[in-house]
Amino acid sequence: MATGLSFSVFGAGALVISLTLFPAIHLASFDRRRANLGCQYVVHLSFRFFIWMMKSLGILSYEIVDAEKLARDTGNLIIANHPTLLDVVFIISMLPRTLCVVKKAAWSNPFLAGVMWATGYIQSDDPLQLIAECVQSIEQENNLLIFPEATRTVPGQPLKLKRGAASVIVESQKLFIPLVITCEPSTLTKAEKWFEIPSRKMHFKITVGDKVDPQPLLTEDAGRSKSNRRVNEVIRELFSMGIERHERSG
Repeated sequence: MATGLSFSVFGAGALVISLTLFPAIHLASFDRRRANLGCQYVVHLSFRFFIWMMKSLGILSYEIVDAEKLARDTGNLIIANHPTLLDVVFIISMLPRTLCVVKKAAWSNPFLAGVMWATGYIQSDDPLQLIAECVQSIEQENNLLIFPEATRTVPGQPLKLKRGAASVIVESQKLFIPLVITCEPSTLTKAEKWFEIPSRKMHFKITVGDKVDPQPLLTEDAGRSKSNRRVNEVIRELFSMGIERHERSG
């Protein structure tokens, strides 16, 4: 019942804010980018409330390690693994203003479409446009969140990284911050419905890594494809090592 209530609040809240507060922010702002930043801050506050509500209802607990590494309000390029539905909620609850790369399905979701439009989130269906928009947002000192897997991890399967995040890193040559997320027991994954609730409280652990400089991976004689593969190899190693550390620590 508590989980059903939480997701109902999430959907209804997104719809109400999209129909009321977001239009008001855009009408009151002098330019689109300023309005997008204001709406991103509203999403940040909403997600903080949502996490607090789920914790208060006894649905989940969480632990965030080295959160101070995200202390800079803007200009962070963040990559994270993607085991559950709540990953983006946790991350945005930690960052007041953040752009996200979001799959196309979210833009046609009646509860989420308004959020996508108001915040200026980036659609992931066109690879060339995706890279251009991501690089532009980084140059404008926005926070940018990308899930290199592009969708949630299939439990028990190896990490399958797409080229999008690596391409953005190679093109922008921007330092990036890796985030490792685990959830125990497994729930809200790609293989489970939201209402398939585990018998005990789910516990999230999020570790914020040190910034990674991609320059050593971008040699002059390497083509873009080779550079993308090198970056993805590093990302896969960072995620795999981080997940193993979480599992060892319990």
